[in-house]
Amino acid sequence: MMETLSSTPEAICPGHEESKIMESSKTFMRQMPITPGYSGFVPYLSCQGTSSEDNMAHCLKIFQENTQRYKDQLEEFHCSVAAAPKLKPVRSEGTVLRTLHQYYRQYHPLSLECKNIKKPLHEPPIPGWAGYLPRARVTELGCSTRYTVMARNCYRDFLDLVERAKQAHLKPYEEFR
Repeated sequence: MMETLSSTPEAICPGHEESKIMESSKTFMRQMPITPGYSGFVPYLSCQGTSSEDNMAHCLKIFQENTQRYKDQLEEFHCSVAAAPKLKPVRSEGTVLRTLHQYYRQYHPLSLECKNIKKPLHEPPIPGWAGYLPRARVTELGCSTRYTVMARNCYRDFLDLVERAKQAHLKPYEEFR
């Protein structure tokens, strides 16, 4: 391929005068070593100031040195891991597999919770109750809780407000009667 690029334009396209003008510039043809996968990004090169070929060569050299240092550290790490003694297992492989299968059966996302666990009713329904819950708008009383728990929290808060309202009308000496 280098031989084709260095040959004369007439040898590539005989009879075309325009091909003499189309010579590759120095910035287009990179000198060896070429970083595999290099697409034009220059690491460590600031966008401010003038960018020259010397700055780019220096930045690419720093990048290649850092990459090589990282590869050397990784190789050293792999050697130290391979040289380390193997640890003894705490449990046997059968016990671990049995526990994993049990966990899989118990907590599989496709298994419906209502098939496995039936939640008991906390209290019997109130006769004549139409379902209205005081203070059950978008509050922390009903956030991510079951309906029965939310109802209990709302009623407790409502009764607490009623008690405070009753005591607010009393004078301090009337509270202790």
